[in-house]
Amino acid sequence: MLRQLLIYQTVNRIFFAQYGKVLDEETLGSILKTIQKESTAKNWDPAEMGTHDFLKYRLSYLTVPEKDLLFLFLNDLTDDPKNIKRQLDLCKKEFMTMFEAILDQEFDAEAFDIFEPTAEKIHKALKPKISLVGYSGVGKTTITALIKNEEIPVEHVPTITGDIGTIQIGKLTFGLWDFAGQEEFEYLWAKFVQGSDAVLIITDSTVENVDKSRYFLDLIKDEAPNAHVGVIGNKQDLEGAMPISDIERMLLNTKTYSMVATDPANRDKMITIIADILEMSAEVSPLLRPLIERDKKMQIAEEALINNDFQGAYRCFVELSDLCMELGDDVVSQEFRHKADKVSETIKKLGQEVPVVESPKGPVFGEAVYDENVPVSMQKKQVQTTIMNLKINLANMDKFLVDLEMQNVTGTLSDEDFQAKKNRVDQTKTTIERQIAQNEELKQKLE
Repeated sequence: MLRQLLIYQTVNRIFFAQYGKVLDEETLGSILKTIQKESTAKNWDPAEMGTHDFLKYRLSYLTVPEKDLLFLFLNDLTDDPKNIKRQLDLCKKEFMTMFEAILDQEFDAEAFDIFEPTAEKIHKALKPKISLVGYSGVGKTTITALIKNEEIPVEHVPTITGDIGTIQIGKLTFGLWDFAGQEEFEYLWAKFVQGSDAVLIITDSTVENVDKSRYFLDLIKDEAPNAHVGVIGNKQDLEGAMPISDIERMLLNTKTYSMVATDPANRDKMITIIADILEMSAEVSPLLRPLIERDKKMQIAEEALINNDFQGAYRCFVELSDLCMELGDDVVSQEFRHKADKVSETIKKLGQEVPVVESPKGPVFGEAVYDENVPVSMQKKQVQTTIMNLKINLANMDKFLVDLEMQNVTGTLSDEDFQAKKNRVDQTKTTIERQIAQNEELKQKLE
């Protein structure tokens, strides 16, 4: 999976990061020196992908020598090099299309915010493979349903074949594999595990099952040696369940987590476990951060209701509805909107005014930014650069809208989801157009 995306220009020192900071400055600086020496050699082909492995990561990169640019992906050793190269080429092409015209000028760093949809698209193409392994009856299918936010099965029905699905956590996309646990399918397990970024060993917290599950540690070592591994001690609510510390010790001190998968309230806990196993911090990753924001708003809404602050609760529920829509969780978005409507009725009964909550308008790309303390000629240049950035952003909003329309036509995006996202794009376009007009007026004043 893609852990960090860096775009680096030695002249202007562009530093664009996604999915959280993994490389520290010292390590990055050392690697960059090696890459720059390598990529400036006479026999270097800019179309070829270079790589450097260190610790448990691989740094893959492409260059644009004429612009002194490096495009770097920090990814896991499990990722397919051909797929990495394909996505690096896409990153390079999209970035140059958007920003080549301004790379030799002074520019507003916010101009690069428009690249985020491309970065998200790249991440989806490099989605990590998460495999759930364990013997029949330990709760793999129940945990799969918990992760996917589906109805929890009330009785055990053996999985006959590996259940393969795509799930979304925050704005991150994962491939989830749930294997048939019956021992007659053991001959298939090696193939299923291969290529996994993370493997979760599921046990039912009984001594017999935990002891048998040692087999999966050897299987992972042979078939997916670079995968992140964790153990889920499920059914911790049952009498006689082994303590998590004992399960961890029996499975060679592999990090172990307690779980009661039949409790839907444990979905957030399961998501946190996945993030922890993949070593992804929700506090620093912009693609996981919306989940943290959602949880905080839910707590604030609950406290507001307890304190009879119905207007505050209403604001939170509307904001939560918008946030869940952004995360693609339409059903939950509608639930929060319904709660907001209920609270609105209470506010009206109390004779109070229902607050107006504006929907998010998306990122602001370059308000009229200039420094009055510099010469007028420099002010003009700053404003002109801002206008150029805004027009690039506007053009790419149109491109993004075309992509959404194609997804809608091909059926990968529902009409409802398309309309919601289209509305957000239209709002962002309106904001950008307003900012262009403001900067054009400012430019006229400086003439």
